[in-house]
Parts: sequence; C-alpha cells; structure tokens
Amino acid sequence: MQSEQFERIHAFWTRRPQLTQGELGEFYQRVIAALTPCRPREAASLGDSLADLRHQFFIEKVLHSDSEAAPHHVGALFLYFKRFIIDQLRKQRIEEDADAQDGCDLQAPDSYAAPLRDYQLTPQQVRAAADVFIATLPRDLILLLRHCGCGGMPVKELAEQIASAHYHGGKLGLVHRQKGDPDSAGRQVVEPAHRATLLGSWVLSLLKLRVGDALAARDLQAAQIVLDILCVAALSLHLDPVSTPSNPNERPPA
Repeated sequence: MQSEQFERIHAFWTRRPQLTQGELGEFYQRVIAALTPCRPREAASLGDSLADLRHQFFIEKVLHSDSEAAPHHVGALFLYFKRFIIDQLRKQRIEEDADAQDGCDLQAPDSYAAPLRDYQLTPQQVRAAADVFIATLPRDLILLLRHCGCGGMPVKELAEQIASAHYHGGKLGLVHRQKGDPDSAGRQVVEPAHRATLLGSWVLSLLKLRVGDALAARDLQAAQIVLDILCVAALSLHLDPVSTPSNPNERPPA
C-alpha cells in the first residue's frame, strides 16, 4: 500500500467518533483492503474465516476501541491484527479449558507466556527489557526497526531520510526479503551472521543463548516471540512518521 493511501486510513482512525456514514464506509473498506494480504499463521487455529476475522477486528479493535494509538503504516496495522488473532486464540483456549474442567475457572496459559517460561522469562519482563534496549538505539535505528523490521517496509524506502540506511539496517539485524519467499523478511535469528547483529545479540542474551549455539525449534519460537514484543514496544513510541516516496509496485508483506 502506498504511503499516501495509508495516510487516509490514519486520518480516519484519529477521528473515528466524528466520521460520517460515508466516511465510515470508506474507512471500513480501506482497512479491510489493507489487511487482505495479511494472513497470520495463528488464524488457522480459529474456526472463523480470515474475512470474518478482519470484520471482527474492525468492529472490536478499530471502531469500538478506546485506544488513540493510530497506526502510522500498514505494517503496524498488520501487527495490530496479529495481536487480535492471538487474543482470540487465548479466549478460545480459556473456553475450551473451562469446558474440559467442568466449570473450573483455571485460566489458559498466555500464548506468549508458555514458550518463554523455559527461559525463566515472562512477557512483562521481555517488554521491560525491550524498552531498555530501544532506549539505547539512536533515532535512525529506531525508525528502521519500526518501519522495516516491524512494518515490512523495504529499507531502500528510507534511504533518503536515513544516511547509509542499508548499512545501518544490516548492523541492526534486519533480514532482507527474498523474492517469492514471504517468510524470509523481518527479524529472524537464524543464521550466525544474523545472530551477531544488534537485534540478534540482544535476543540471544535475553534468552541466555550464545551466538554460536545450535538453536532448537523452541529457541527460534521464543526468539520470534521476543521480537514480536520488541515490535510492540517500538511501535508504541511516539515518533513522527517517516514520509516516504510512493512506489506503485510495492506490495505490503503478508
């Protein structure tokens, strides 16, 4: 989605209570269209279709939300949608556990909490560590993290705003998208070269792993959770949005 097109969504979002019926209809159509390429793998565990989930997301988390944190780019909107899916999964597990326990009100474990428990961490501790880590980064790296690492924007789009953007993106630890491979982009901690970057070193240190360790599947899962929480922290910062040139051929990442 071109940046100027998303600005329309942002403008509607910030004045939701004052929208006319016509504006509300346009707002809905734009949000649904923007979310169409986003297909969180967690949604497969829910019974509803993606179209139904997008509709529910708009009603519950966009239209009727009290939050004033309007997303500044489509990547942030994708992250909001993914968090909504995770919340739906947690609610489903709570209901399933309640049925299984015949009325017992035990809470189902949080989808982030269980994998982190093996590393003596809680989501709250990771969020606190993320806030500290972000505070050590210069503004340019924070912008790269927010817009490219968390939002999926190509680093080249920030080249005019950030000197040596590709160099700094590599130093930070952003993984460049490979054509035709939607799972290749973002913030993976997979190859040793990625682990030695600022992001990779921080994640492994938090999980008490070493750069040269062979990472098991559970390590990679925990690393992705840590990076997701880091993105929540990064996207929560109040920074001026980056103005980027439009690219009609650019499609947001799934």
